[in-house]
Amino acid sequence: MLLAGLAAVALSCGLLPATASAADDPGALIVGGHDATEQYDWMASLQRAGNHSCGASLIDQQWVVTAAHCVQDVTPADLGLRIGSPDHTTGGTEAGVAEIVVHPDYATKNPNGDIALLKLDRAVSQTPVEIADASGPEGTASRIIGWGVTCPVRGCGQPPAQLQQLDTEVVPDGQCSLSGIDGATEICTGSNELLANACFGDSGGPQLEGQPGDWKLTGVTSRLGSLIPVCGTAPSIYTDATAYKDWIAATIG
Repeated sequence: MLLAGLAAVALSCGLLPATASAADDPGALIVGGHDATEQYDWMASLQRAGNHSCGASLIDQQWVVTAAHCVQDVTPADLGLRIGSPDHTTGGTEAGVAEIVVHPDYATKNPNGDIALLKLDRAVSQTPVEIADASGPEGTASRIIGWGVTCPVRGCGQPPAQLQQLDTEVVPDGQCSLSGIDGATEICTGSNELLANACFGDSGGPQLEGQPGDWKLTGVTSRLGSLIPVCGTAPSIYTDATAYKDWIAATIG
């Protein structure tokens, strides 16, 4: 579990310049991607003190889903969201957080069970993303989106304002085995591109399956699938949101 913990840390925090604050840490990023080619109305930037911290997905007019490690040691008052804008610095709808609900498994199975729900302080007008009934098998095409620097190591730059996307696919769990992947509740996600995958600032953001204009949520960015803290050197691990669909439904009513 120590090795898995190291891998989890690699995706959730970075080395900051001496002048930066903790709120400036992007957390986990997409490297090797490109500017988003379509509007993701339900995509949210989870922010601390007005700075992007993690990704999140609107799944109900008043609830978003993100990674549990994105909301550790914070209160609802510490957090805010910008929803529906491809630029995490402007546009979209801003909302506060009224409640944080972390899945109970995260307390005992960390880094597994890395999923949390945030209740907004008000309903928003953006259209939520639908959670798929199940994640696809090995070889299923997927897409990941998020904000963050486009270089693969900690402290190598600041996250771009523009939302990034990268086409990926579900790969065998064995490619993420060193990080202690739980095949029943997590997805091992790879890319055919060299040094391209999730990285430091994408944590909590979505993995999608479907097609342009008809995406469904399958995963929530959790951690690197490798012990080497260089993004894209191995697949990344996503919490399988479809495995927690009953818990999500019961929580948000």
